[in-house]
Amino acid sequence: MIDTPAAPAARRIAHPGGTVNRHRRAEGRAGYLLVAPTAVLLSVFYLWPLAQTVVFSFTDWNPGTGLVTTSVGLSNFAHVLTDPEFGRAVANTLVYVVTVVPCSMALGLIFAALLATPFRGRALYRTMIFTPYIAPIVGSALIFSFLLTPLGGLVNQALGIFGVRPIAFLSSEPWAMVSVVIFSTWQLVGYTMIIYSAALSNVPQSYHEAATLDGAGPIRRFFSISLPLVTPTSGFLAITGVISSLQVFTQVYVLTGGGPLGSTETVLYWIYQQGFVFFDGGSASAGAVLLLIFGVVASVVQLTVISRRDSVEMS
Repeated sequence: MIDTPAAPAARRIAHPGGTVNRHRRAEGRAGYLLVAPTAVLLSVFYLWPLAQTVVFSFTDWNPGTGLVTTSVGLSNFAHVLTDPEFGRAVANTLVYVVTVVPCSMALGLIFAALLATPFRGRALYRTMIFTPYIAPIVGSALIFSFLLTPLGGLVNQALGIFGVRPIAFLSSEPWAMVSVVIFSTWQLVGYTMIIYSAALSNVPQSYHEAATLDGAGPIRRFFSISLPLVTPTSGFLAITGVISSLQVFTQVYVLTGGGPLGSTETVLYWIYQQGFVFFDGGSASAGAVLLLIFGVVASVVQLTVISRRDSVEMS
């Protein structure tokens, strides 16, 4: 009974975890304060517009007046899914995705491998390849369209040397889509090159040295060592590339305007037309929701395939 007053102090000494927990709670509160501005900005400029889009997809909304007259249920989605122009836009978008994403990744990997070994002027070549990615898309597209004009364009002038008649690259099929794909690939290859360069720099040099001692040449070392070890990077670029390609708009808007006859119209361009040309905000919102769902499904499928492949390789 005499030692009773000293018991609280003894308990404090015996259980220092209470102080640690207080420090952790204080760090947690500080962390919440640090992420609060970003969370607020995301909520205001992303989550709230997303929720509005979902709500508008079930209504008869006019973006020109901002009025929501009636609730139409699923009729907007039925209209979108039965609209032949939307189906054509989906097909054009898929063509764009399956051409631009693999081509930009393949060219980026090739350039990264060629520029992996230090040599004089390597930084200049990397800068030249990367510059199109950071250049304004609108300005680059305008210059690109000038180069492809039938009369006076440098490309047609070069083809004329070989006796080829002028080609309307941006106003004829299938050259319009080919031009959009080439421009987008040229614009993205610098980004994929930089990402692959970082991945290749992390490959242990001892692997290449051991393969060289075994008689493997540069091409064999690339396919047997470098390519398998950058597979996670390829998965990352594939997912981000598909997501960004599904949202292609600026290139189409500047180069072809969706023409000729809708041959280059993508899903996002169709949504723009419905919302800001025909002022059918309900259909535009429904198309945006369907595009979001398709993007999420595509990302989940890619992540599942990549995770299974990684688990097989690890085993």
